[in-house]
Amino acid sequence: MLPDFKEAGKLQVTQLTPSLVAATGVDPWSKFQKKNLPAWAEADGFLFNTIEKLDRVGLSYFRRKFGKPVWAVGPINLPVTGGSSTRKNEKCLEFLNSKPPSSVLYISFGSQNSITASQMMQLAKALDKSNKSFIWVVRPPLGFDINADFKPEEWLPENFKTILEDENRGLIIEKWAPQMDILSHESVGGFMTHCGWNSVLESLSCGVPMLGWPMAAEQFYNAKMMVEIAEVCVEVARGTSFDVRSEDLKEKIEEVMSEDGKGKEMRKKAFDIKMMIEEAMRDEEGFKGSSVGAMEEFLQAPLLMKKMNNNTNT
Repeated sequence: MLPDFKEAGKLQVTQLTPSLVAATGVDPWSKFQKKNLPAWAEADGFLFNTIEKLDRVGLSYFRRKFGKPVWAVGPINLPVTGGSSTRKNEKCLEFLNSKPPSSVLYISFGSQNSITASQMMQLAKALDKSNKSFIWVVRPPLGFDINADFKPEEWLPENFKTILEDENRGLIIEKWAPQMDILSHESVGGFMTHCGWNSVLESLSCGVPMLGWPMAAEQFYNAKMMVEIAEVCVEVARGTSFDVRSEDLKEKIEEVMSEDGKGKEMRKKAFDIKMMIEEAMRDEEGFKGSSVGAMEEFLQAPLLMKKMNNNTNT
């Protein structure tokens, strides 16, 4: 429990970043934060890549803590869909176009995260057992030379890639995929993600519920928020030392991808947040969304501060 932020609830040790767990008060990370965090009080205001209605609790904390303007101006820089015609895009869209609505699970852990070889194997087995269609962006497992030649099939069950692609049930993509093109497709019904904030916003802006597998930095807190507050996520694992079992992964995949029960409820809530995001970004005659209004206030702030300083000095 954070002493001055009780609304955040309780955090488990496994939800803390390694640097925080190892902090002694005199280690390099602690020394940096002792200088860094107090400096925040000197800011004139805070910009956040989030939505006012979605992140009201966290934003209220900063307003209370610092007594400074807080502007929620997100989502910032959501990639434009349909902007590329690469072979990967065409392959993904061809696969998605062949599937019913909300039937495909998209799996990607971002451009800087990898799971271990054993976790990769368990996930592959879970996907096979679940009988769900999927697109999986496979990166070299943790500890593997990122610059070396990489063949996903070397780290997956024998003939896994060939058999599932022949059956048109699964698509293995190496290292990178057109994420927004995939998430915005009507055939996608779930997103297994590391819960990086950009990926979370991209998923929510498309109304897609998540299976969270946080690995580093603030991802653990993002996952907690999506599970407990937004209720659009089921956590499947934490980090790369987590001992995952294919049966557990299969059960959670089926839970999120189900057409009724919790899966249906999560898709409804994800859709509601999608509408919330679209409203926040609306800029029409007679209506300005919260993010549009906040951005305009932010851009006007320097002029107001300058005017106040001039009045004080005269």
